[in-house]
Amino acid sequence: MPDFPGVPPSPPVAHPHDAPPAAAAPGPIRRLLVFCGSRAGADPRHAATAAAVGALLAARGVTLVYGGGALGLMGALARAARSAGGRVEGVIPAFLRDLEVALDGLDRLDVVDSLHTRKARMFETADAVLALPGGIGTLDELIEVLSWRNLRLHDRPLLLLGDGGFWEPFLALLAHLEASGFAGAHVRAHVCHLPSVAALEALLPPG
Repeated sequence: MPDFPGVPPSPPVAHPHDAPPAAAAPGPIRRLLVFCGSRAGADPRHAATAAAVGALLAARGVTLVYGGGALGLMGALARAARSAGGRVEGVIPAFLRDLEVALDGLDRLDVVDSLHTRKARMFETADAVLALPGGIGTLDELIEVLSWRNLRLHDRPLLLLGDGGFWEPFLALLAHLEASGFAGAHVRAHVCHLPSVAALEALLPPG
């Protein structure tokens, strides 16, 4: 039956986003943008993983691009990279500079006017994006770059890494959106869930 008397139902129309673009072969990852929490989280494995990622990037000569903060996983990640001799670049909005305590001693720290500018500035020179565990801010950043990918504005790898099944609920949400008809099947395929730091290591250039 039609939804309203006398009004025929609309015919199904293929959504333009349902046909994913042809996959492009990713280039080498020389600059990795990492999203993660300004809190350490309840599970100490998260901070250990963040530190391991920072040290790995330094060992492989990959520049770390991140939010510039000194607290939580952000601080653990950046300090580990710096301690291992890696290059670290941060981008932080002026209003968060004191709240997140911008980390001293970075190779570069850009202070910008807004969160929107921060995301765009961090992303513009990155070869790939990695999301470690975090809160609302991390989800906001991840969802935005995933939305850009869905709109075919970029083809950069989007990676997830977290202990204890941290990202499983997020992946389940993407599956729910697909099952509910609000996302194409390719959306989940845009995100690569890494099982370990070793899996990230396999994607980086040799040191």
